[in-house]
Amino acid sequence: MKNKPRKPQPNYSDSFKLGVVRRVAAGELTKEQARVEYKIGGNSSILEWMKKFGYYSDPDIHLPMAKSHNKTDPEQLKKKVRQLEKQLQHERIRSEFYQTMIDVAERELGISIRKKSDTNPSD
Repeated sequence: MKNKPRKPQPNYSDSFKLGVVRRVAAGELTKEQARVEYKIGGNSSILEWMKKFGYYSDPDIHLPMAKSHNKTDPEQLKKKVRQLEKQLQHERIRSEFYQTMIDVAERELGISIRKKSDTNPSD
């Protein structure tokens, strides 16, 4: 058997790698789409780059968590705070709705749904 001559491996700069990783982490591209678009060889190259730059990627988790590699724009932070405050308000309303629903069910059905504070936790 003859060995085929290997193609030289391109040497990508860290800034290029980080740019690709950020696009994948932001959900703009999948790893495979980025590999094809940027003509990156190797099926696991981008995954290795994600690990290198502190991005967490698990096939079952679609929300990668990243370390901060740049200074975040104050406007982006304000936007994120507003978004989180909106989510918190939504969850408060949802919680109040469930509490009310339990109150009505306990009153109308005459049963106790909430766990009493003096009972032991179940194992």
